[in-house]
Amino acid sequence: MFYYLGIDVGKFSHSLCLLREDGQKSIWQIDNNRSGFLILENKLNSLNCWDKILVGMEATGHYFINLYQFFLEHEVKVEQIALLNPLQVKSFRNSNLRGAKTDNIDAERIATLLKFGDFQRSNVSIDIMMDLRELTRLRYELVASANNLKRKIVAVLDRIFPEFGKIFANHLGHTALSLISQYPLPEDMAKLSLDELTKIIKGLSRRGLNKDKVEKLHQAARNSIGITFGKQAFKIELDILLVQLKTIKEQISALEETIAQTTEKLKSPIFTIPGIGKTTGAAILGEIGDITKFSSAVKLIAFAGLDPKLKESGTYQGKTSISKRGSKYLRSAIWYSAMVACRVEPSFKQKYQERRDRGKSHRYAVTAAANKLTKIIYHVLKNNCSFQPDLV
Repeated sequence: MFYYLGIDVGKFSHSLCLLREDGQKSIWQIDNNRSGFLILENKLNSLNCWDKILVGMEATGHYFINLYQFFLEHEVKVEQIALLNPLQVKSFRNSNLRGAKTDNIDAERIATLLKFGDFQRSNVSIDIMMDLRELTRLRYELVASANNLKRKIVAVLDRIFPEFGKIFANHLGHTALSLISQYPLPEDMAKLSLDELTKIIKGLSRRGLNKDKVEKLHQAARNSIGITFGKQAFKIELDILLVQLKTIKEQISALEETIAQTTEKLKSPIFTIPGIGKTTGAAILGEIGDITKFSSAVKLIAFAGLDPKLKESGTYQGKTSISKRGSKYLRSAIWYSAMVACRVEPSFKQKYQERRDRGKSHRYAVTAAANKLTKIIYHVLKNNCSFQPDLV
């Protein structure tokens, strides 16, 4: 007797439906803790069905991971665990005309979907690939937080010292940030003599600022039109934001070092591809996991959400954009790698320029390059071979 176990995963509890080949079923719930897992273990032990079961659950969020590990620990083979594409489960759920939805009903529908056999598996990384995925996703979120802090810092500076950003080409670079950390208000900087300000900037920057810019900064500090009311509150806000930004940047640097050490163990040929660096390469590997789970480059492109989405109805045909349905982390890493490839790799650079010459936007040209880069990534990983220019 073969069994199909559908699980509707939740944060605090899981709904399960065990469907037999003959159509009989049992539905129950377990808590998401050791006691709940023991109930599940005893149930499957009583049926002696560990090697005669297909388990299915949606690969959404992170709540499925503990269950996934539970089954692996009980020697259920990876092939017996189907992490289902959430879009397909939703579509199958909506096929019910009555539109009923409960956790128990969802578990039953997942079990039924497993029995039909017409389901799509999602990708999951384990072991070192899971390490890479978690580390690179954390870096992604930290970079986003750092960028948000930078926007807030600029907003404060625009109010208390609006002239500052016009003088520094990179007004959030090391020199500029160090300077405003010491002298957050224009009047703080205005108290310095021109020689003192010049000496401070030389100590902060290897190249320093040219004499004209230092003079402009000095004059700007003395004649700033920045607001003066509430300046102490803005000074406190700026101090806090700068400390947070410094902390996050240090955390990002530490993460990148750990990521680099982890990728060294893999010796992956992906790093031979132009445009793919240590961090983006690690993110790509972590999101893809086992490349053999993708039967074609087209499926990998779809998983990255780089496949085209056409809007048309009757005689109307809208613009073709990408679906963005897959992993945003994978899509982001490939897209930025493609942008670098368009600068450093001759064939990518040529095709990018050809698209721009035809009036296509920068984003369109890079997205097209990202699609091509994904095919190259698939070929290199699938065949475990180095990049060759004729692949472009």
